[in-house]
Amino acid sequence: MMYEEDYLNSKLGKKNPFTVPEGYFEQLTAQVMEKLPEKQVAKTATIKRLRPWFYAAACICIGVFIAGIAFNNNNDEVRKQMQMATAEQEYVESYYSDSYIDEEADYAMVDNQDIYAYLLAEM
Repeated sequence: MMYEEDYLNSKLGKKNPFTVPEGYFEQLTAQVMEKLPEKQVAKTATIKRLRPWFYAAACICIGVFIAGIAFNNNNDEVRKQMQMATAEQEYVESYYSDSYIDEEADYAMVDNQDIYAYLLAEM
């Protein structure tokens, strides 16, 4: 890299070959401003301003539609599961009804002394 820079300096010298006319930068701003077009206030269309709201409404509608389909498909399965759970609960309730428990309690009336005697007899 240094070699190339030294080579260019030996051929061209260190003098800057580019020059700017006197007062160029003082007039530059005015010239550029003259060439710019006048600012026009662009009126945005109502649809362009409401476009984000349309997108949001469309997303919400799609979400509600998908949720409705998913809920409706799962609804049949939920009904079947509820019927099975209800039938199972009725079976358990009938099996363990109060009258059955009372009968068992009367039949197996064992006090603590009987339990101790039974345990000691096995030793």
